[in-house]
Amino acid sequence: MRLGSYLVLLTLATLLPMAVFAAIVGYILIEHQRETFSRGAQERTLALLTAVDAELWSSLTTVQALAVMPSLQDGDLRYFRRVARQVLASQRDWLNIELAKPDGQQLMNLSVPEGARLPLAEPDETFEEVAKTRRAVVSDLAMDPVLARWSYSVRAPVIQNGALRYVLSADVSPDSIGRIISAQRLGPDWGAAVLDWHERFVARNWNPEKFMGQLASQSLRDALAHAPSGWFRGRTVEGKEVYSPYRRSQATGWAVSMGVPASALESGAQPAALLLVLGLLAAIGTAAALARLVARRISVPIRALAASAEAMGRGAPIQPSVPAQVSELRLLESALSEAEENLRERYRLEERERNALRAADRAKDEFLAMLSHELRNPLTALTTAAGLLEAADPATEAAAYARDVIGRQTQHMARLIGDLLDVSRATMGKVILERERLNVAEVAAGIVSEWRSAGRFERHPVSLETVAVWVDADRARIVQIITNLLDNALKFTPAGKPISVVVSVEDGFAVLKVEDAGEGLAPQALEHVFELFVQGQPGHQGGMGIGLALVKRLVELHGGRVSAASAGPGRGTSFIVLLPAI
Repeated sequence: MRLGSYLVLLTLATLLPMAVFAAIVGYILIEHQRETFSRGAQERTLALLTAVDAELWSSLTTVQALAVMPSLQDGDLRYFRRVARQVLASQRDWLNIELAKPDGQQLMNLSVPEGARLPLAEPDETFEEVAKTRRAVVSDLAMDPVLARWSYSVRAPVIQNGALRYVLSADVSPDSIGRIISAQRLGPDWGAAVLDWHERFVARNWNPEKFMGQLASQSLRDALAHAPSGWFRGRTVEGKEVYSPYRRSQATGWAVSMGVPASALESGAQPAALLLVLGLLAAIGTAAALARLVARRISVPIRALAASAEAMGRGAPIQPSVPAQVSELRLLESALSEAEENLRERYRLEERERNALRAADRAKDEFLAMLSHELRNPLTALTTAAGLLEAADPATEAAAYARDVIGRQTQHMARLIGDLLDVSRATMGKVILERERLNVAEVAAGIVSEWRSAGRFERHPVSLETVAVWVDADRARIVQIITNLLDNALKFTPAGKPISVVVSVEDGFAVLKVEDAGEGLAPQALEHVFELFVQGQPGHQGGMGIGLALVKRLVELHGGRVSAASAGPGRGTSFIVLLPAI
């Protein structure tokens, strides 16, 4: 057999494991693509469920607030009816409010004129569950016999002296859920549906009116019976073949599902498989041609060497011949090593970028969660206080307390939103400084004195050491820097531990130092303490992570710099601000 045939066989034998490996890699890539698609669809389903739960909890919170109205507790149903009408008018999607005894006998129904005979009530499972567990629940979708339209009910118990006295219900239109689905901006081929406890459609974007109140497809019901969340391939009630991510809410018992056309997921795999097969065939043909070419190039120096050996046997002088391919292979090896190093560097850069993106995504999620928490608490307090003000005499202590709650929570939200706006302006370079000559020591002393008079230092001993030092700065922004640093120190310092504020001058800079004996920071945390949305020690809900980031932006706008130092966790932290002195 000639050399060319051996090289062709060798090439094909070498390509065989490579072809198997390529097929495996292609399969893995296709599966990874599907998994990525599945994960994205499930995350979108979770977002939809979160929005639905938020809508349901908003109604539940309002009903629970009504359930503790003093007029309802005192049995003054005539006055409570007027309050309930006002609440009903303020809720966009509420259709009716009903009040019934634990046995189901209705005492009030706003859809029936006052004094008219109330319809007979047939308590459903959720009504009985409220009576049994004394917790607020969300009912299934049902056709209201009085209003003659679909609705679901949010129910809350009315407890008096430890006993269940009434069950308060609000009938809500499913239009609110339909708007949530519309807000997802799904493509025309994607479906989304919200199901109640018994897996009946509450809302969906495919033929919503036709299938409202009907059971979901059998495949979806089987999946929900098997697990509270997941991903499966099945059919819709219209018979469309889809991949469906689904999830059931642990809080309300309702479920959401999406329908992704099977063609959308599989269309990307078929071209990839075809491309892989064509690539393998092309690689085999090219390799065979190259093997014959290489065989010809190798045979020439071999024949030259044979001729030299024959000449040596004759005693004739030989002409040494060194195959040129050896040098080329060395150059190729060097080039490949260099290319490999460049590729590794590129992979390292891409990994750092991916880590940065993941960190930014985590910071965004943590910020959204913290923002929701920070806004929900004052909003809940404001809602309760507003309801109390509507029911209570303005001269009573309860009304005064409600006004105090409204004022305090409003100030808290105003400051929260103000900090967010300031960070946004500073980040986009839209902050305009109104500079003036001011004494940093005088500003710091004024803030400390004001906070001490307001009682904000009652749990901490706070010392103040100042030397007059003047700067050209915006007074309001300097006040903002000092108050944010003081607020941060108070937030992370246990009661009884000292806090010190020092103003001095050093090397042409005004130096502001705020030092506490609080939780301290680990060395790795010091590198990120001024980054946006960094929230103190892990597990410590100290805020939204914008105060120190805002301090850094404002100090830099004044041409200064800020730094943090700590001896370690539990050993306190000091923040030092340097501003150009004049």
